[in-house]
Amino acid sequence: MNNMAVNCDPAVSMPVTGSVTAGSGAFAGSLHGRLLGIDAGGSATRAVVLEGGELTELPAAPPMNALLTGNMLDLLREIIRAAAATAAGIGMPGIRSPEQAARLTADLRPLVDCPVHVTDDAHVAWLGAFGGAPGIVVTAGTGSIAVGCDGDRWARAGGHGFLLGDEGSAYWIGRAGVRAALRWRDGTGGSALIHETVVEAGGDLDALVREVHAHPAERGRLALLAPAVTGIAAEDDTARRIARRAARHLAALAGAVQETIGPLPVAAAGGVFRAPAIWERFAELTGAIRPLAHAAVGAALLAGAPGRFAGRGYA
Repeated sequence: MNNMAVNCDPAVSMPVTGSVTAGSGAFAGSLHGRLLGIDAGGSATRAVVLEGGELTELPAAPPMNALLTGNMLDLLREIIRAAAATAAGIGMPGIRSPEQAARLTADLRPLVDCPVHVTDDAHVAWLGAFGGAPGIVVTAGTGSIAVGCDGDRWARAGGHGFLLGDEGSAYWIGRAGVRAALRWRDGTGGSALIHETVVEAGGDLDALVREVHAHPAERGRLALLAPAVTGIAAEDDTARRIARRAARHLAALAGAVQETIGPLPVAAAGGVFRAPAIWERFAELTGAIRPLAHAAVGAALLAGAPGRFAGRGYA
């Protein structure tokens, strides 16, 4: 785990995702301009515009990762220009250092007509979850990571990518489901229902195995199976064990951050937590709450107040 000490600002009043009103807080109302927040992800990229206290969700964009996406600058330029933003904040998975974030920012700024601030995706998830207040957010989408700040120190756990980590993520769950389906077909474990579910959701198993090995960096193929696997957890022991293991892995990430910065409140973000079997077990283990707002809103906060929030995250 890589930890670094930073200062966290006090909580700010947060806009609520899904609402057109940014709320009654003075801070949200004090953000000027047309602020674009981009939360890149392994399955899709989410973007919102915050302007005059109004929050607008933009159409989803293709997935992006700093380590895997070759045309990332072109994709970001297109989103920023289409939004006619006066400032943009971007949370990007795959960023592993402040230098990497600074390089991406420097490469992108000449391509657009507004200030741009790039950081890692975990940073904007934390901003969205707590608005800058002390807390820990565990994000589980295609990948998984936990980040937190206690008002003084910043800590993180996970976020090491699908080859070396991402336990409890959608990719991890989908892969576990396919493995269980293959074991059932081979007569070494799994269950008939999980085999049936994976085949129905993912197609022929042999074709799936070939595709995964031919394109190992295409994580979405397995991540898309996660909802199907967790969706049968209430009726299938194998799926239930996968879901509960995923919840334990994610809770362990939160625990690792708490070991560094103390017993702060925990928020759960990302599509994996839409599965009741995972959310309920994770909340039981950690006392987790739902985030105040989506990570894309956190990115918009970064765009509007870079002096307060730029450099506050891992990157």
